[in-house]
Amino acid sequence: MRKNILCLVAFLQTLVLSTNLPASQCLAYTIEGKIEHQEALPKVESAVRKGAKYRVGVNDFEAANNWVQVPAWLSGTWIVHEETAVLRHDFKTGQIDRHPTTFITTQEFTYGNQKDRQGNIWHYIGVPYTSKTRMATTEDFHEVKEKDFLVATEKQVQFRSVVTVVRVSHLSGRVAQSFQQESITGYKPVSDGVIQLTASTKTFDSDGNAVYQQDNQARIKRYKHYADVDNKDGKNLKELFIQYLTAKGLTNLLP
Repeated sequence: MRKNILCLVAFLQTLVLSTNLPASQCLAYTIEGKIEHQEALPKVESAVRKGAKYRVGVNDFEAANNWVQVPAWLSGTWIVHEETAVLRHDFKTGQIDRHPTTFITTQEFTYGNQKDRQGNIWHYIGVPYTSKTRMATTEDFHEVKEKDFLVATEKQVQFRSVVTVVRVSHLSGRVAQSFQQESITGYKPVSDGVIQLTASTKTFDSDGNAVYQQDNQARIKRYKHYADVDNKDGKNLKELFIQYLTAKGLTNLLP
């Protein structure tokens, strides 16, 4: 598989904007044109394979205190109302569908948690972590393993994430299904308060084999402007930010 060497950071990607990512994490994914994913992923752990008794957080590790500086145009809270699927690839059958299909969705997300002394906006990357969604007969646990900001400039932001989805039966408490998803997401500014989203999600089964890929596009409007987030999910982000800047020798940026 062709790999483009792209060690630029834009959700900070095109400059390694003080994220201090190791060279091995400067990956080669491009939102423009052909999007390249991993061809396969490692198998999921036995603790989250079908039939296992699921224990919340059994695969969690202490989240690293990593931050990334994001451009002002991406800061704030955004809401997605609809997306357009521009590619659907079924790896089992080989079928590829490029007919654009628009669908309704509701998603809200925020970028930017703290400001430094110079007014730069930083976002906390607290991986790994697990989130939960309650369904009719199952609970879906999203174990976020990786989140790497590859590019972050005034022109675009790009990041890659890897998630293990564990679907647990309400009745038995056992894993009914588990699979993995690798997402490559990009943003570009369109106008004040409007950004363009390009996202590609590739799904892998529990053995790490590719199953399905879908590429979406959307135009998104800002819902709320940036505001400091001092505490989130039980974490003191203000304190963690100070610790991060100090550890990186960036005391001149301490708020």
